[in-house]
Amino acid sequence: MTKHKDLKFGVEGPNFSWEDIRDITLYAEKLGLDSFWMPDHLVATGTRRGDSLDAWSILTALALETEEIKLASGVSDTYRRHPAQLALNAVTCDEISGQRAILGIGAGEAMNLTPFGIPFQDKIVSRTREGIEVINKLWSEKYANYKGEYYELKDAYFEPKPSAPLSREKYRPGLPLYIAAVGEQMRGVVAKYGDGWLPANLPPSTYTKFLEDIRKRAKNEGRNPEQIDPAHFTYAVISEDYDDARNAIMLPAKMMLLSRPHVLERLGYEPPSYDFEMTYELVLPHQGKEWLEKSKEVPDEAVEDAPYLYGTPEDIIEGIEEYIDAGCRNFVMNFQVPSKKLKENCRLFANEVIEYFEEQ
Repeated sequence: MTKHKDLKFGVEGPNFSWEDIRDITLYAEKLGLDSFWMPDHLVATGTRRGDSLDAWSILTALALETEEIKLASGVSDTYRRHPAQLALNAVTCDEISGQRAILGIGAGEAMNLTPFGIPFQDKIVSRTREGIEVINKLWSEKYANYKGEYYELKDAYFEPKPSAPLSREKYRPGLPLYIAAVGEQMRGVVAKYGDGWLPANLPPSTYTKFLEDIRKRAKNEGRNPEQIDPAHFTYAVISEDYDDARNAIMLPAKMMLLSRPHVLERLGYEPPSYDFEMTYELVLPHQGKEWLEKSKEVPDEAVEDAPYLYGTPEDIIEGIEEYIDAGCRNFVMNFQVPSKKLKENCRLFANEVIEYFEEQ
């Protein structure tokens, strides 16, 4: 069994009010969780109102409220913010928090872009790769120069530099960079630039396969593959009663699956609709009720087959052990419960699941 010193556990916060976000972050820190991840979206989705507060403003505010917990974006893109601005957002939070910031970055989703007139480029991987290269140059060079397809720097002066550059790789100074990636091209970006890999809801067998691919590519890039932290973002519900957890996750999970019909297809199920696909479109508030009702047509078996973690602490431990065997060492939990139940999920997770691994 892997010792707890080799594992990290974090939680992603809710799209709710500042008071709720602050409350759960302070509670997560009190429980000893390693990290808090803030969604970085222009819009919040769901059948009820959800605030979508600016991620880096929230994380920087949390830097003043907390002392030890890592503060991460889950995840930012290079469409809404120029990479220079994103680099500055992250460094600012890092300075104020005492070097506790993590920049989570991904290729983005059109739901946060097209309604606001921000083009969702065809070459999303190329744009993301360039954005990361720009950020790295700004973090490491006094006057940065760069010419790409999407970005150009001409003697770009960027200060302050990250206060605690990563010494393990001279060409990758800066604060930790976690890359959300599933596709083959994005896995190559992780292999070349990532300090961490953060996919979402992969089955353990797929996780193993993709992690092996990333490590092989990292070695080909001249990197030490073991220096890439293998993380995993997971939807979950934990309860003392299995049926309570199953009932709690069932409808949110069906809504998530309906918003990603390609996932339903991979699981072997025919999506009841393609009208709520959120990678490329936005489900507007007035469509929420229709989305909810259509989600009920997704079979219960699809949720059971999906790689979500739900049930008693023992069930969650069993699921996490499968991911540990698959190579994961950093678990970011997104508990699919209302904000009023989020503390209880965090408490059970910390006191029974994390404690279990601490005692091994």
